[in-house]
Amino acid sequence: MQIDNEEVKLVLSKNIKLARNMLGLTQETLSEKAEISLSFLKDVESTRSSISLSTLISLCQSLETTPNQLLKSFFVDSIDTSDNILQQINLLSDYQRNAILTLIHYFNTHNSNKTISKD
Repeated sequence: MQIDNEEVKLVLSKNIKLARNMLGLTQETLSEKAEISLSFLKDVESTRSSISLSTLISLCQSLETTPNQLLKSFFVDSIDTSDNILQQINLLSDYQRNAILTLIHYFNTHNSNKTISKD
């Protein structure tokens, strides 16, 4: 299966912008965090430039996301809701993340021996 380079650029552009906006980052801030030039990031977000694997990894780290999320349009069947849940949790503060982990622990320890009836 041949993958169109323009389609890859379009998907990455859309998902990088989305992830950046979800974190409330400007292009300038993201370019600094990812250690790439602002003009290059603008070119990536406007589909004028492709990125290397190392730049993809740097952007993922700076955006607190994964390559799966940035390329998810190519792997629709393999992405499940847990990736989306994790991405949403990563956007929360440390306090909020700890509260969610406490709730998960509570439900796991208090519901492990109970069955749920489907009436």
